[in-house]
Amino acid sequence: MAASKPLAVGIDIGGTHTKIGLVERTGEIRAYRVLSSASIAEEGRDPLPFLQALVEEVERLIDEAEGPVAGVGVSLHGYVNKERTGPIVCPNTPAICGIDLSAYLRHTLGLAVLLESDLTAHALAEYFYGSGRGSQRFLCLAIGTGLGAGVVIDGEPLRYLGGCAGDTGHVILEPDGPPCPMGCRGCAEALCGVKGVERLAHAKMGQSLSAREVIIRARAGDPEARAVIEQIGRWLGQLLASLCSIYLPDRVALSGGISEAGPLLLASVQQRFDELVADYHKSTRELGFGFYQGVEFVLGQMRGQTGVVGSVVGFFQEKGNE
Repeated sequence: MAASKPLAVGIDIGGTHTKIGLVERTGEIRAYRVLSSASIAEEGRDPLPFLQALVEEVERLIDEAEGPVAGVGVSLHGYVNKERTGPIVCPNTPAICGIDLSAYLRHTLGLAVLLESDLTAHALAEYFYGSGRGSQRFLCLAIGTGLGAGVVIDGEPLRYLGGCAGDTGHVILEPDGPPCPMGCRGCAEALCGVKGVERLAHAKMGQSLSAREVIIRARAGDPEARAVIEQIGRWLGQLLASLCSIYLPDRVALSGGISEAGPLLLASVQQRFDELVADYHKSTRELGFGFYQGVEFVLGQMRGQTGVVGSVVGFFQEKGNE
């Protein structure tokens, strides 16, 4: 294999599944595996069987590479420590909390290891390979079971807290709203994540539907399902009205499972954002002497393997290897 097209193994450890892929410099995934994360989703469980199974899958992918592998990247749910060697706040995968995952993988596989927060990994994948290309200040909002934003500025991810841009999913939108799993009442994650969509659908439609079913119905034109997605979009527009005043991105991408609602969701986000802060951004643009040209909202281009790809960006981009 030519040295100009190295490979790396990307790992995305989530609360339900762990995705593993052999990734090319172009961001394409050559081979792919899925491993259950159930054994590390319970506090007090021995993480060693999971880690051993993970290493075995990675070794199989390395054997398939038939050429040099630059290293192993890992996308982790929650916060990573300052040294980026392991997770420190990971409510969905508590059994691996505090483990020096970098040292374990480096010792067992004999390869360089990079660790990223999952939000940062999602943003990096979109920035270099998807909807963020050409952006200078990019914000990627991941909306799925959880919710949060990654920020990339001039090719460098913002690692303000826990390896990411902060716990942006817990901005309070409705103070008397339902709680999220971490106990924040009326936060963006509680209202707009998968459970929030399902809760709102039950209230508006009188049915117990999965978030995916709601999205499918909305895209097919069901007026009640469309009303659910439009309300989710308004809450997201309110969230982004705050986040964009802090990070001042020139582009915002909606990613994750809820973003599959597509243009309907995007239009609702844009409308609510404009209602709240259009004048602020207009004034900032006019007073900024050209440093700020405004913000555009787009749908993410990457899909369910974003964490796998984003975890290995540091091996392929010059800035990531400095």
